[in-house]
Amino acid sequence: MDSLPCLLSAWVMNIQSFKNILVVRPGSIGDTVACFPVFYSLKKSLFNVYLIGAEKMIDYLCKIRLIEKGIGFGDIRLVGFFTYQQKFDIPDMPAFDLIICYIEPDNIFAQNMLNTYKNKVIFYPVPQKLPYHITEFLLEPLRKLGIETFCEINRHITDDKNIVFIHPGSGSKKKNLPREYFYEIFTKLKQIRECKIIIGECEKPDRNYWITKVGIENIVEPETIIELAEILEDGCCFIGNDSGVSHLAAFLGLNSIVIFGPTNPDIWAPKGKNVKIIKTSVECAPCDPETLNHCQDIKCLKKIDVPSIIQAVNLH
Repeated sequence: MDSLPCLLSAWVMNIQSFKNILVVRPGSIGDTVACFPVFYSLKKSLFNVYLIGAEKMIDYLCKIRLIEKGIGFGDIRLVGFFTYQQKFDIPDMPAFDLIICYIEPDNIFAQNMLNTYKNKVIFYPVPQKLPYHITEFLLEPLRKLGIETFCEINRHITDDKNIVFIHPGSGSKKKNLPREYFYEIFTKLKQIRECKIIIGECEKPDRNYWITKVGIENIVEPETIIELAEILEDGCCFIGNDSGVSHLAAFLGLNSIVIFGPTNPDIWAPKGKNVKIIKTSVECAPCDPETLNHCQDIKCLKKIDVPSIIQAVNLH
């Protein structure tokens, strides 16, 4: 994709004089974690990084110092920027030398960015059909600007951790291994190691199921991303679907087994040597989003067998 402005060469020459860079990245947990290498690469090049993105991720990003400050897309202070054209200053933000927008340029918000920042704005929208891994795609604008990039920034979990975390959900039910499969995984691994089920916002409808099956004492229910990260840091292993929580667990350094059915691990899987992918053998997978939306029988996930997942867990 070649969506960088024609002034790119001038930016490359003057990049060393830049100080403040704003990243505009919509999405939720997984979309934001996939962008961690962008923040990290910019920070390594001594830029101050700011974000307009997922509100739930901002406190955590500030805590681990990947960004200086952020504001959520849903923040009431940004409402006017989505409803009528105007020049604006982003609340509580400094002046920017460059803005990298992973959004389409043909909406009111994007036009307001252009009205305000003019040729400082780069648009690099994420297409529905990505040509390669999402993180590699997100790093492309930096590479074209001559900024050194780092694709894998996973942390390291110390060897004294011993909890296995199982996250049975995701942002889409059609990406989820049947909950009965996760219960079988829990019962098998519980015999040799402490296991916990993670219940987040998306898993609330199944909360009573898990309380009945494993007991409230074996369930964790983090309220924030900071709390979720602190909980995961006590673990040695993580098992989950293609989800933002899986991306976060992999980033934190847990040995992560991530299950893929209809989605493509070559594009969406967390990166890292600590990540193992379990993917279906069904011929129709992976499929495109439109096909998935109309699929009534997610046989790709039902064909994944529990023993293959348990075998992937390396517990010493």
